Amino acid sequence: MNRKLFIRNSAIASALYPFLNTLASCNSKTVSQNRILVLIQLVGGNDGLNTLIPLDNYKNIIQARPNLFIPENKVLNLKGSALNGLHPALGGIKDLYENNLLSFVQGVGYENPNYSHFRSSDIFLTGAESSKVLYTGWMARFLETRYNNYPQGFPSAEHPDPPAIKVGDTGSFLFQGKAMDMSIVVDPSAEFSAPEIDAPSNQSTGYAGEEVKSIREILLQTNRYSKVIQNALGTSILHSKLYPETGKNPLADQLKTVTKLIKGGLQTSVYLVDLKGFDTHSDQVDSSDTTKGSHADLLQKLSQAITCFWDDMNQIGREKDVIGMTFSEFGRRIISNAAYGTDHGASQPIMFFGSHIKPGITGTNPVIPDQLTASDNLQMQFDFKSVYSTVLKNWFHADEIVIKDVISGSHPKINIFKS
Repeated sequence: MNRKLFIRNSAIASALYPFLNTLASCNSKTVSQNRILVLIQLVGGNDGLNTLIPLDNYKNIIQARPNLFIPENKVLNLKGSALNGLHPALGGIKDLYENNLLSFVQGVGYENPNYSHFRSSDIFLTGAESSKVLYTGWMARFLETRYNNYPQGFPSAEHPDPPAIKVGDTGSFLFQGKAMDMSIVVDPSAEFSAPEIDAPSNQSTGYAGEEVKSIREILLQTNRYSKVIQNALGTSILHSKLYPETGKNPLADQLKTVTKLIKGGLQTSVYLVDLKGFDTHSDQVDSSDTTKGSHADLLQKLSQAITCFWDDMNQIGREKDVIGMTFSEFGRRIISNAAYGTDHGASQPIMFFGSHIKPGITGTNPVIPDQLTASDNLQMQFDFKSVYSTVLKNWFHADEIVIKDVISGSHPKINIFKS
């Protein structure tokens, strides 16, 4: 099924089954037995220069973004890193970093960057070259190597749980496989329920019939996994006391759901959550205080959510089995605009967290030239496909042949994980 067909099917499914707002795509099966990857998508394009702040370029940052830079005395200093600081909203991230549980990879991007949200998101989610269009997600392609002929024969006694779960209100291209989306969507704001459907349709013919059949197969697959998901969500758990009130931080609510599913015994290996709002063309900062504003609010939610989630992982005894990674479709431009914001850019710093992550900062600080134009961008240091390849190799122990097939080609690994 190509992407346009998948999106159309999802929309029709939503119309036919409005009570199923907990789904937007569906699927099944498990992958690595004990190791779990939690992907955090920062939707809209995160401003890396105001996230991980290069202090050795501070004078040029002030020149480039006079209405946006964080005052140096407000930047959070990082122990052991005189050249870098954090946005003052990232107190929890600073604590994880200084407890050797978090790292940054500088300058993640791709050659010939595209500045469209839609296209660049597709590139990051499919693992494509900027010049190519793929119709399957990079994680789906990897999961298909673990779940042969999916969805046929799944769930099974050996693999009773979904391969992937998207927590939130929509599905993701990340999990779109050759035959079907390989995730179940669980919305933390609604009670999870299964569609009342018992068999794929074979009555209709033609294009419309194929669409209806596809939708019914998606819903049927969700139905097959509904019981294990409902059981996991019903697991009794004492969450971290650090969590805010439900509804105050959507990312924290999503990660709390991930904790429930992990504690509930699911062997699902990949979870995707997201935090929306990073397209900060205007009002990225408060005009009277650059430490405040929409970007500060988003970073505070990100920091709080990751801190709460990691406290949960320790409380349920799964801290050695889980790693997390952030990503966004692109970074922002070096120069700020007149609306107290930033425009679409290229490379970005990303975070990894977990007890298996090698602490510190991989890569060097971005170079901020003395003379800049509005079109200047931060240079790429690491292709995101190298990041993905490293995760598959060092976290999921995938064979190099598999990695080359999933990510297309050979990409140098990055020193992200502890040896």
